[in-house]
Amino acid sequence: MVGAPPSLLCVTGASGAGKTTLLETLRAQIEARHLPTLAFDSLGVPTPEQMTAGWESGRGWQKAMTWHWVQTAKNVFRTHPLVILEGSFDPQYAIAACTANRMRFAVVCLHADDDVRRERLAKRGQPELANDEMCSWAKYLREHTQQLGGVVVDSNPAADQVADALCAHAVALLADTPAEPLKPRRN
Repeated sequence: MVGAPPSLLCVTGASGAGKTTLLETLRAQIEARHLPTLAFDSLGVPTPEQMTAGWESGRGWQKAMTWHWVQTAKNVFRTHPLVILEGSFDPQYAIAACTANRMRFAVVCLHADDDVRRERLAKRGQPELANDEMCSWAKYLREHTQQLGGVVVDSNPAADQVADALCAHAVALLADTPAEPLKPRRN
């Protein structure tokens, strides 16, 4: 569509779910000029005190940044058919921002088992994030994404399998048809 904003694939998930690894996998296969990706935390994450002072709460900051990134996707990447936004954001904020900006979108939540996330967080030097609060956040994101009509992708398997699953949803978004769940590969 001429003049239409890009479609936005909103990828959320708790810390350690594999979002950054997924983007690295996609970037290794698809040039950024063909598939722009926006990393939610690339502007930095303020301290809880700064979030409260500037946005009344951490959730207020998260909502504001989700709207910022959706508008960035719409305005900066207007000639691209698809943009991926990755971050640990509440899916309701992405849905509201995309709807207000009249963008086609899909919300995908990457979800890994708690033990898998703990292992990943330890490997990247952030074991302190493997706590009960993050486990609750992961559960909330998974359940809320499903309730809002989004898709949950199991991110326990190898990164290339998760990328394949995500690409199936991206293709479906562009084709405006629901994606069929991919069956895991057998080696």
